[in-house]
Amino acid sequence: MDSNNIFSLTHQSDIDGVGSAALIKMRYGLPSKNMFFTDYSVKNVVRSKEEIIKAVKTGAVLIIADFGLNEAIKKHMSELIDYIKDKQGNVYWFDHHPWDEESIKSIASKCDAAIVNENAKFCATEIVRNELMLNNKFCMKFAELVHYCDFNIMPKDRNKMRKVITYGMCITAYNQIEDYDKRCKKLRKVAETICNHELSDRIMEKDAANFDRINISRINEMVKNNMIVLDNVVVGFQKRVQSTVAGGALLKSSGKDISIYINLDTMQGHIRTKKANCTPLAVYFGGGGHPHASGFTMKKGYNLSKVTDRKRFALLADKKALELCR
Repeated sequence: MDSNNIFSLTHQSDIDGVGSAALIKMRYGLPSKNMFFTDYSVKNVVRSKEEIIKAVKTGAVLIIADFGLNEAIKKHMSELIDYIKDKQGNVYWFDHHPWDEESIKSIASKCDAAIVNENAKFCATEIVRNELMLNNKFCMKFAELVHYCDFNIMPKDRNKMRKVITYGMCITAYNQIEDYDKRCKKLRKVAETICNHELSDRIMEKDAANFDRINISRINEMVKNNMIVLDNVVVGFQKRVQSTVAGGALLKSSGKDISIYINLDTMQGHIRTKKANCTPLAVYFGGGGHPHASGFTMKKGYNLSKVTDRKRFALLADKKALELCR
């Protein structure tokens, strides 16, 4: 198998996607330029699709990991799979987010192998590690750290905790880079570090520490001035911060069980809960995720620079949380 004709497409927004890419690179030796990262926006999915289509040759292998589907991107992901298959290539999809039956039938069925749908036990990195049979001590340890990150579990071991924080902060910092190529370059460097059997390096740790200071300042400002507390939910509005830390701060400050952090730059919503299943609430707003960590993109019709629209959204979220989250 020609490593130059193997490609990965993974989620850019957290260590699970970047970690999945690292393990794919480790297993098959694909060049770093063949690792592509995207979020769920049409713009980034289309850009990644176009870049991959330009690069693949006949008989290419594409491995997609830690990436689910929404209605807006189904068409583009289907077209990418069709292109690879038409060139006698293979597509493998390893995901742990909820998939509806229609997507399984129309998208997953096109792949040569697809492990998809909600998985309460394993994150995508763990699925990739298992499927690629990377059973050495380093990969096991790394996959454990990613599990902590992705399932919002705080390890008791201080060294593990430091790594979890490093991953969360540096990946969030790199996702704030608007330029596609520059953002991919940073994420590829993280994957390269892990591929070299290093859990982190000085650059990642420095970037994480720098962003942590910004993150703390922004979250404190959000809790003080941009938080709406209602009967069932607490909603916070702020520029880009680390979503899990933001959710935790909102929950702690309000005493509620369901928090929603709205990123005012990207219009992404991030839901975190302690007990309730927040996935139905995310689905109502057009997104999805896991029972205690889900997300969505704000729909048009809200001008969140206005206090009235923030309150209008928060009231709707509060009402739907009572109906949907149990």
